[in-house]
Amino acid sequence: MKRKSILIVFFLATFLCFTSCTEEYLKGNLYTFLGQTVVDYLEEHESTFSDFLYILERGDRLSLMKSYGTYTCFAPTNEAVERFLVEQDSIWRASLEPGAKPKWTGITSPELTELSDSMCKVIADTHLMGFKYMTMNMGGDVMPSKNMNHRLLTLNYGVDSIGRSIIYVNKAPILLSDNEVENGVVHVIGAVMSSSSATVPALIDEMPFLSIFNEALLLTGLDNAMSDYQDMDYSYGNMTYDKVDVWGKAPYPKNRLYGFTAFCESDEVFRTAGITDVNDLIEKSKVWYPTATDDDFKSENNALHKFMAYHLLNRKLTYTRLVCYGLDTYYKGFQLYNSEENFSKTQDRYEYYETLQGPMVKAIRPLSDQRYGRCYNDRLMELNRCVLLNYCKDLVNGAAPFQSTAGTNQIPVNVMVMNPLDVYDDPESYPGYLQEALNGSILLIDRPLVYDEEVMVGYVLNEQIRCDIMALFPELTNNDIRWSSCDDYSMENNKSYPAFFLPPGYCEGLKYNTDETMTCCEIYGSQGVSYQGDHLICCNQTDVSLRLPRVPDGTYEIRICYFVGNWRGICQFYVDDQVTGIPIDLRIPGTDPLIGFEYDRNTEDNGVVNDKQMKNRGYLKSADSYRMSHGDTSPRDQPAVLRLVLTKKYLKEGEEHWIRAKTLSDFGGLNELTFDYIELVPIGWLRRDDLSLEEKRK
Repeated sequence: MKRKSILIVFFLATFLCFTSCTEEYLKGNLYTFLGQTVVDYLEEHESTFSDFLYILERGDRLSLMKSYGTYTCFAPTNEAVERFLVEQDSIWRASLEPGAKPKWTGITSPELTELSDSMCKVIADTHLMGFKYMTMNMGGDVMPSKNMNHRLLTLNYGVDSIGRSIIYVNKAPILLSDNEVENGVVHVIGAVMSSSSATVPALIDEMPFLSIFNEALLLTGLDNAMSDYQDMDYSYGNMTYDKVDVWGKAPYPKNRLYGFTAFCESDEVFRTAGITDVNDLIEKSKVWYPTATDDDFKSENNALHKFMAYHLLNRKLTYTRLVCYGLDTYYKGFQLYNSEENFSKTQDRYEYYETLQGPMVKAIRPLSDQRYGRCYNDRLMELNRCVLLNYCKDLVNGAAPFQSTAGTNQIPVNVMVMNPLDVYDDPESYPGYLQEALNGSILLIDRPLVYDEEVMVGYVLNEQIRCDIMALFPELTNNDIRWSSCDDYSMENNKSYPAFFLPPGYCEGLKYNTDETMTCCEIYGSQGVSYQGDHLICCNQTDVSLRLPRVPDGTYEIRICYFVGNWRGICQFYVDDQVTGIPIDLRIPGTDPLIGFEYDRNTEDNGVVNDKQMKNRGYLKSADSYRMSHGDTSPRDQPAVLRLVLTKKYLKEGEEHWIRAKTLSDFGGLNELTFDYIELVPIGWLRRDDLSLEEKRK
């Protein structure tokens, strides 16, 4: 596999990848017509948009906006363009002062005519989309598809001084919305939307308030671990898979992009912890990681290296996508998935992510926790309004929830991820902050983030660790397959939901053991039984292996959740190539005596005895923490949604562990196997007698 550094890939991406998206729009837009176009609207109000018209022309997008199609144009006013040029020029000039770090913004003059053609193209493409989106289509956290600069646009909501609702797109307020024209819609915005071409480490280097974090990043060489952007050897982008007639044609992912997320402490956060420079951080890391004794900062057994690597993920996650909350996606104009219809309002939302150090970090929005305290900006905040890292409700300091610590070394827990909107509102403390880099996200945290085995094993990860199947593979997040509306794709399967086939080698944690193996990601949305609106299907003569996430050393009960159906097959499961029992007939519903499912409402004890009976046979009902079919039914009440106990096994954190599934049947059909989520449950948690029935069934 050939990886291109960002210095090369940025130019290739600009002229090959990004322009290819525009070429798709151009294929069907080869003629103009008589109705008012985007350009006509802008020219009709030239006194307001003359600067943006100039940018469109220099960026070679003026003719496109005159052509047939369905576009969305976010048009900044002249005042917004002028302000943007002055700000960017000032940033560049300030970086030329003695002792300052050079910062290339691409803009070296406040004069519009001094912009380069390439910069005009970047600005133009940032404000244009190849699909028509009215404000009624703007729900959730991001726009339904990427802009012509191949970036997602974030959405936020607020009110103005007189109480009117405002939508912010990439921080730019929409001043006048839904101006429909023949080839799309124009939304007038009050700021130019920024779009950095810098990688995650390059953008961190440009933020002066991250100087200690940045110096440590460079010392450890972990900046190089986040330089990749695109796999240039990926060759399936224009192909569809059409061997399975029941699905029709479904596409392969267009690209194989890399992505990263960095959780960063500001210099002020470090100073509050008694760390004034990188040397202090080196010494403090030795306290936090006493067994990491290698003096080489680039060694994985170096304390500073371990500290920094635990802050980094190999997937691109914006703040609003750290957990499954507030998601609202659409497909072909219809709502596809709404997380708030599939979860109760007080159900905690969480995800577990492997870090570049290896061990997990837990991200959570603890909606069930209504305690509050003073947070980093000294304002009162409820825990359930925050995204926290390594949260454990048993470790919350009631007097000061946002200063909670645990363990022998008083390790910070319940570390808050700062909302980027709050960061943007404080430019004096965080000058030049941007959440989104070209290949990832930069998120600020309010206290040092440390992996401590005593705390993680004893508290944070001493729980039922449930991972959505699509969350296991960073590639599905980095390439906008997970939680995506997929409007950028042409789906030919005529289904009411999108699907993607994954070619061999696309996901590093997904191995095909035979040429006949094929897998498909179905983004079923709120209409189905899936935990987070999606699932993975394996079919044909399947022999597939999935790598388990790295968990602390210990014995775990390993489970999968699958769906029953007449079109399923008979499957043998393995863990680390060891057989985990007899083959499982995936066609058999839970009500079959072999499994013994009984509806809770039909029992005298709300299903308590039946739970034990099913567990003795190796099964559990599905989780009760979410709902299917737009909030109507609990999957626990569905005998076609089952959890299967594969085995109990001692897992070592430093080793890879794999689930293997091999189809034994050949019914002349699809022999499907579905994965919805997996669970890794510490044996100690299973033995706890202080947990409520509700807690156990979540």
